[in-house]
Amino acid sequence: MNNKIHIKEAINWLKLAQDKTSDGGVSAWFSLINGWRPSYIETTGYIINTFFDASIILNDPDLKDRAIRMADFLLSMQLTNGAYRLYTPQQKQSNKVIVFNMGQDLLGVTQAYEVTKDIKYLNSAIKAADYLVNIQEKDGSWLKNTHGSKCHVYHTRVAWGLLKVYQISKKLKFKKAAIRNLNWASKYQLKNGWFENNELPLSNTQVPFTHTIAYAIEGFLWSGLILKDSKFLIIALKGSVPLLNYYLKNNFLPATLNEEWKSNDRYSCLTGDAQISLMWLELFKLTKEERFFTAASKMNSYLKRTQLINHQIRNIRGAIAGSYPIFGDLIRNKGYCRLAYLNWSTKFFIDALLSEDAIKSNQI
Repeated sequence: MNNKIHIKEAINWLKLAQDKTSDGGVSAWFSLINGWRPSYIETTGYIINTFFDASIILNDPDLKDRAIRMADFLLSMQLTNGAYRLYTPQQKQSNKVIVFNMGQDLLGVTQAYEVTKDIKYLNSAIKAADYLVNIQEKDGSWLKNTHGSKCHVYHTRVAWGLLKVYQISKKLKFKKAAIRNLNWASKYQLKNGWFENNELPLSNTQVPFTHTIAYAIEGFLWSGLILKDSKFLIIALKGSVPLLNYYLKNNFLPATLNEEWKSNDRYSCLTGDAQISLMWLELFKLTKEERFFTAASKMNSYLKRTQLINHQIRNIRGAIAGSYPIFGDLIRNKGYCRLAYLNWSTKFFIDALLSEDAIKSNQI
């Protein structure tokens, strides 16, 4: 079955997830236990990018309108100090702020400005970026307002967000802050490409999921492309090749991987799988090495097999779950967002399929 069918079903599910909220944001997930959740401010931020891009590729103006609605939702979630909230006002701790989440919001708000040229998005992005720069540590890391009150290597995606603000504002301080963080994070890559200080905080497993491994690499990759800096692109390549080799050897990526790129997991983290596929496709464009495209296409086929596109229950049709199997590893009582279909898994799945199709169309 061609990618377009899977893309449209996934997009329709994200539209439904937005419609299930009353504020313009996108519901975090549909849980088989608890149903739909409130809008997730963080991931709504980068779903904006997917909807803007897909609106052009699929000739669907509704996606553009929905992306703008999401961007307006983010602006309504901005505090007077410039930070975007972690939770919506109706949730507990509504004024809590998390640095990583803000970085993802910047990705969407900056594209909203690029598409609409509405100054309110530029002003919002600058105000948020100022907040991030003001609380950044001298070494380039972030410690204040972080998950688990720890510095995380996957904050490279925050650096990417700052670079997007630099591109639309031309304020050099945002570029400098991003480079400081990338330089800091680069010190935690081992010789074999694996990253230290890259796991999610407790109560998660203290071995990084492929989701956060991908987050760290993505930050280097997309930032390196903006900066045209081969140093950061090489770091991204160094982190991606072990994943590629593991996958080509085993036809499977486990949910977590330790510092030796080993794992005893019997389930996969579908979010990480989709992110990694997208990175391999970008690396194929950069290197022209066919193995990246081969692996990504194979991974996309695997992801498509996990998507229920003919299911009668609309709340799950077209979505991508957190883990596969959806219950994770029952024997070891492990899993990533088990028994739930996630808006961010579905977003990255769409991105990977759109990228694969774009490459195929250019090759023909």
